[in-house]
Amino acid sequence: MTAENEKELWIRCKEQGDSAAREALILHHMRIVRYVAGRMAIHVPSSIEMNDLVGWGVMGLLDAVEKFDHRQDIKFTTYATIRIRGAIIDQIRSLDWAPRSLRTMARRVGEARETLRQRRGLEPDSEAIAEQLGTTADHVDDTMAQMQTAHVLSLDTYLPSEEEEETRKIDVTSNALAPSPLHLAIAKEKQELVVQAILQLPDQQQKVLNLYYYEELTLKEIGLVLNVSESRICQIHTAAMKNLRKFVRERE
Repeated sequence: MTAENEKELWIRCKEQGDSAAREALILHHMRIVRYVAGRMAIHVPSSIEMNDLVGWGVMGLLDAVEKFDHRQDIKFTTYATIRIRGAIIDQIRSLDWAPRSLRTMARRVGEARETLRQRRGLEPDSEAIAEQLGTTADHVDDTMAQMQTAHVLSLDTYLPSEEEEETRKIDVTSNALAPSPLHLAIAKEKQELVVQAILQLPDQQQKVLNLYYYEELTLKEIGLVLNVSESRICQIHTAAMKNLRKFVRERE
């Protein structure tokens, strides 16, 4: 596309509202998005994919096309590069749990640590870093503690390995034998349901279940505690279990 052709498209897009001209401008300048995304991909966490960067960059390009003033003596390429880069950075920051002030302080702490390490040949402590920055050791410790809790990792990131088969973090951090969160939630709901059912039972049936399952007394021993026969305790236990099953079935 020549400069004259592009100028004509801008006139049609901005002054005549020609949607076809707008689409042609967007498609022509998609190369800027791919260029900026490719340059920024080197500096972002591995958990952020190239497609994400391109998608965010497209949003920046659309915004640039809408806000660009074609009458000004400025190249759209220059203007769009700034808007695209800003859109990508904004999206990356929105994924970051740590506020900018914390990131800034953490960077200062890191720079001070490296300076002291080179100067002294030893790993500096919080007191030395605080003195270098003109702050307190508590402030340094608090900054690093917050950064540790704000650091986000992707479980889909592959671990470095000398073997041919790559391994994801989720494959080594998860336990295949452990119950899933869904199964744990279902088990908890059933437990709560049984508790509700027990509370609906007559007092005598509750006592029998408590003595039998929690105190681990025999039916004969429970009969002695409640001053009734063992056969009567058996009947009460059977009735209690029947009521529990009925209650649970109705609620499920």
